[in-house]
Amino acid sequence: MNVLAQRRGVCFVHADDGEETYERLHETIDWNARALRKLGCTTGRGGCVALNVLLGWRAVPVLLAALREGVPVVPVDPFRSPELTARVLKEVRPVLVLDQEQLEKDGRIALSRVPETSPSRQGGELRGVALIMYTSGTGGFPKGVMLTSRNLWSNVTDILGYFDLHPEDRLLLVRPLTHASAITGELLPALYCGCSIAVKPHDVSPLRVIRDIEEQRPTVLCTTPTVASAFAHFADRYDVTSLRSIMLSGELLLSSHYDRIAPAFPSAAVGNAYGLTEASPRISCQPDIRQADSLRCVGRPLRQVKVKIAGSGGEPLPEGERGELWVSGPNVMLGYYGDEPATRRKLQDGWLRTSDLASVRGGMLYVHGRADDLIIRGGVNVHPAEIESFLLGIEGVTEALVFGRRDANGMRAVAWLVTEPGLERSDVYRRILRAKRDARLWPDEIEIKSGLPKTSSGKLIRPRMENGEGKEGNKIE
Repeated sequence: MNVLAQRRGVCFVHADDGEETYERLHETIDWNARALRKLGCTTGRGGCVALNVLLGWRAVPVLLAALREGVPVVPVDPFRSPELTARVLKEVRPVLVLDQEQLEKDGRIALSRVPETSPSRQGGELRGVALIMYTSGTGGFPKGVMLTSRNLWSNVTDILGYFDLHPEDRLLLVRPLTHASAITGELLPALYCGCSIAVKPHDVSPLRVIRDIEEQRPTVLCTTPTVASAFAHFADRYDVTSLRSIMLSGELLLSSHYDRIAPAFPSAAVGNAYGLTEASPRISCQPDIRQADSLRCVGRPLRQVKVKIAGSGGEPLPEGERGELWVSGPNVMLGYYGDEPATRRKLQDGWLRTSDLASVRGGMLYVHGRADDLIIRGGVNVHPAEIESFLLGIEGVTEALVFGRRDANGMRAVAWLVTEPGLERSDVYRRILRAKRDARLWPDEIEIKSGLPKTSSGKLIRPRMENGEGKEGNKIE
């Protein structure tokens, strides 16, 4: 798989203000491909390479060399996710782990510092696999999503159908490469089009990103609505007019998000993309929200992607009705690593079950939230996102996360809120009553928090509660 543009000029701008050109990147990929062969990491041998994403831009020439050679890669992030990294390494048992010590400053594999590779113990399970991307999935437990080169390439070519990139563009890459969106949705399309890419360090703060936008003048930014809202808080202090496109994905876009982001970045068209890791990840995109009739609209399905809205038995529902979104196409994963039962539950008759509530109107896809997050009180259904949108409209509430909790009396809507300093829970209740909104949007319980649980890319993690006991949560896709 070779997606690298044949062009000259700057490819990467990295944290220490250095630059790497496309010419040097080609040379480094060639070197790393030869190094992988010398280390015995070749197509057909089996086994995979674990790649530490803390290497920043230096991880990219290794990733591209492995993709070219047909060597599966599992990205790991020991800084943000040390427990998950330990679990992944134990479960996948890579033949080679590439870290800071094994790479030169120019991104080349230092053969003299690489320990002898261990024989593969994975047999034919990884045949045809390009990436193993770990995701919390619908049950909250990490699963290794196996993606093939065909999955990745089909998604990249479809993404380029709406992602209007040019060699003159500069992409600001803030998401870690442990996320499919960062690789397939940002990195590979940008490299294919010959863009320059500004890579941010792992401990980047919203204020630092806004400063970098002023200094490095990127034209394209991809992130989650929650993170973009945090960036918007500082945007009026710096010149952010270089941005022409902000592509949001990873969680539901609420009106409170959009109302903060759009005015803060007036020169940028704000897009709304939808997908999940199991779909490589992109399923659909609305490139400019101003052209949609609702923030729930995530645009038309990509060219090679088919969708259906399914009832409880998998039967297709009429246009406009809500049901579970099922997806098929060349972007759908091979399966979960080492978990055949979970694969069978997720992949049925050639369709990927997303567990998301959605509807289709006029060929446009509308996503309403996770099917298993639905809160039912007194026979009335309400999705947490509806309550969150209402709460974020309350003065003084800066972040909101809502989930269902069961007790002896049924299900209750619990809201975790981050508020401005000095705002107490009683103040929030009074402001809710003054808002005079539909009572079905009122939470039953409110807890004031100093911060909300998020993944390394800024996705909110919704707790799952049964009988008052907490379980690992869902990422809000």
